[in-house]
Amino acid sequence: MKRLLTALLLLISCSAFAQNPPSEFVTQVLEPTGGKIARPKDWFYAEGQQGPVYTWILSREDTTGNRPYTTGVRIQTFVGVKQAAGKTAKDFILDFLGTKKKEAKVLRTCEETNQGLFTRICLETEEGPYHILYSLFWGSNGLDVAVVSVAGTSKNLWDAYASTFDKMSTFELIDMKRFKK
Repeated sequence: MKRLLTALLLLISCSAFAQNPPSEFVTQVLEPTGGKIARPKDWFYAEGQQGPVYTWILSREDTTGNRPYTTGVRIQTFVGVKQAAGKTAKDFILDFLGTKKKEAKVLRTCEETNQGLFTRICLETEEGPYHILYSLFWGSNGLDVAVVSVAGTSKNLWDAYASTFDKMSTFELIDMKRFKK
């Protein structure tokens, strides 16, 4: 009985700890583009590049060694979409959006908004045990770049982390000052 009570108390305290949203954020530089994003101070950061695709993962769990995570944000940037996929960056994103709408339970969408270098749309879904917000971007004025940002966690943790994902959704992908001469 004592073991059962101890296990129950441990489960409750771990559950409460797991659902506390981050309160302190730091600025994380996204290399090699020099972009910036607000990252919860105790979250992990990983970056990678495979050819013309750049990936950044900011997660509550450590992804070292290619380990999976439950709560976090993944940003993938595809450069040279026309050559790689045979379609414009906008068509690449709209095709991705169409596929997701067929595969997942759609909770909400947002209209196209011009954000300067990029145009953004979004899609919020439930997929199996997960609640996910996709922020999807394509380059404006012929910029051949597509960006897929995936913020998600398990359905039962969404309410605890939704405000964190909102804060992280206003990231800067490229520090243009780095590329000016």
